[in-house]
Amino acid sequence: MKNKSLFKVLSLFAIVAVVLFVTAQSGFCDAETTLNAKQAADMQKDMITKIVIAALGVAISSIAIWIIGSIYNKFFVDRSLFPSNDKDDVLNTPKTVEEAVAGFIKRNRLQ
Repeated sequence: MKNKSLFKVLSLFAIVAVVLFVTAQSGFCDAETTLNAKQAADMQKDMITKIVIAALGVAISSIAIWIIGSIYNKFFVDRSLFPSNDKDDVLNTPKTVEEAVAGFIKRNRLQ
């Protein structure tokens, strides 16, 4: 019971501190800090330009990683490590323990 009352008191202090902090920030409403319409439009264009540049950077990086990965897989990965899709190699749930062990041995080439 004591912890709940302590929590309530601390919560009240936290709320009061947040309200005081938010109301003390008078810089948002000062007449000197308000922007005219042209400055606001310029800032908006700058922000949009930066977002578009960042998005293009992400897209170009993603495409470059995909191309490098494709080239790496084509020339440097040994295809014999990956078996072809076999009809018997379907990922069905084994019915018995023996079937599970046999499937594990077959898939991991432990024969």
